[in-house]
Amino acid sequence: MMILWNKPSFYTFGHILAGVITILGSMISLVVPFVLFFGFMIYELNEDWHLSDQAYKDILEYCIGMYACVGVIVCL
Repeated sequence: MMILWNKPSFYTFGHILAGVITILGSMISLVVPFVLFFGFMIYELNEDWHLSDQAYKDILEYCIGMYACVGVIVCL
């Protein structure tokens, strides 16, 4: 089964988990999600700049994790 355009891999689930952790970080402090979000974006854009590995796919997986976590929280 493909998640959008990537075959699921360790990295795919890692990006989704990073998105979930970013949203859950708001339970600790409102600053934590911003730090995690901007840290992830800087990392991915830097990696894309050096490797040209289409970082937008990784960023979308990250956003899927954040969206899913927010959806679960809203439903609760």
